[in-house]
Amino acid sequence: MNNIDNVFKYFKEISKIPRETSKEKQISDYLVNFAKERYLEVVQDNLFNVTIKKKSSIKNYSGPAVILQGHMDMVYEKAADSGHIYENGIEVIERDGFLYANKTTLGADNGIALAYCLAVLDSDEIKHPDLEIIITSQEEGGLAGAQSINTDNIKGKFLINLDSEEEGVFFTSCAGGVRNYVRIPAEKEEIKCDIMLSINISGLKGGHSGLEIDLERGNAIKLMGRLLYKINSPDIHLLSVQSAGKANAIPNKAAALLAIPENMIDEIKSTIEKIETSFSKELKFSDDIRIDTEISNCSKTTISYTDDAKNKIIKTLMLIPYGVMNKNLAMPGLVQTSSNVGSLDENEKDISILSSIRSSVESQKYNVADTIKVIASLNGAQCDFFNDYPQWEYKAESKLRDMAVNIYEETFGKKARLTAIHAGLECGYFYNKLNDVDIISMGPDLFEVHTANEHAGIESIKNVWILLIKLLEKLSAEA
Repeated sequence: MNNIDNVFKYFKEISKIPRETSKEKQISDYLVNFAKERYLEVVQDNLFNVTIKKKSSIKNYSGPAVILQGHMDMVYEKAADSGHIYENGIEVIERDGFLYANKTTLGADNGIALAYCLAVLDSDEIKHPDLEIIITSQEEGGLAGAQSINTDNIKGKFLINLDSEEEGVFFTSCAGGVRNYVRIPAEKEEIKCDIMLSINISGLKGGHSGLEIDLERGNAIKLMGRLLYKINSPDIHLLSVQSAGKANAIPNKAAALLAIPENMIDEIKSTIEKIETSFSKELKFSDDIRIDTEISNCSKTTISYTDDAKNKIIKTLMLIPYGVMNKNLAMPGLVQTSSNVGSLDENEKDISILSSIRSSVESQKYNVADTIKVIASLNGAQCDFFNDYPQWEYKAESKLRDMAVNIYEETFGKKARLTAIHAGLECGYFYNKLNDVDIISMGPDLFEVHTANEHAGIESIKNVWILLIKLLEKLSAEA
């Protein structure tokens, strides 16, 4: 097919250029120079996003422009026994039908998109509409490039995002999200202490809060909240409770430290054993759990949360939402709205609870956010929201989607699959920035991305190239 050799040539060429997230100037300048050498219109912004425009190959073309979109940055990792130097770029190796790197990440996420775009721009043979190529920066660092890019001069009505990782699977929507901290004042006092009881929850699987939130896995923070609620009494003092983690990960462990009267040891330990049995039954089809306790002697006095602060912490942990809120009725099995409680941290000023809300429906995302605000206000806590990114909503009718599926199935004799992802894609920003744009996301087979064993299927790269060229030809013919 036209220029397939150029796809591999350009992928190997850009792989020589270091392009870790937030270090994109060199690759961005390369793209600018590439465009200027071919007398193409090009814009580079302060964040090193690059937009390149190329006129249609069809004389007097008057149809809508088509946007090809990907990101220039990559995650750089290397194996423990690798002596690779980042500044030397990535060595691309062909082995057993795949592209690998030499004990580093390959950068096919999303270097393959760059290679496709460069090969299209370099060709005088491919039939195509007016093209607008958008290559963003800092995608791996939270979609910062897509968030900041100015699209006032982008006129395309079709957008093909090339950042998917499975051939024949077309993404049609993605979740938006927002993160937040609930901060409960750390009111403390000096108390008399007989015995200290440490409680550790462990053994849970955890997982990605977007991709695995529907597996009903236990959240260690929520489970700790339930445990503390069950054993709480005025005679029990909370000295510490914490769970280190991230907003986008389901926490798999949590710890608490209590001061308890000596005469309550047997009762509390018995209650915790019953709670462990109950949690194990509850999670038997999805997870494992272990609750360990340890008794130690306490000095005559120690510092504890006040009874009021303890109750506010426990109530907040009980009430703050976790798990799937809604599912998408248009795509059975797809999570539409969810919330994850990701970490629980303490400092001298407050105890902070970090959550991540995701939804493909904006109103539902903000409804969960409002729910957390109410919970915080009821418990005298401060609530701060940040990293708010938009959703890409599913469209019931999509000419681009139908065209891509038909071409794929006719060309390769394989069934295409339409799906959505309960995580953020750059498509969310472009869906909201551009007026009435028709979007799909597609790409070749990539495996173990963001690891030193990342690899990409060579035949799949060729197939997606064939699909892309046929799709551009079809779009230009039907204008």
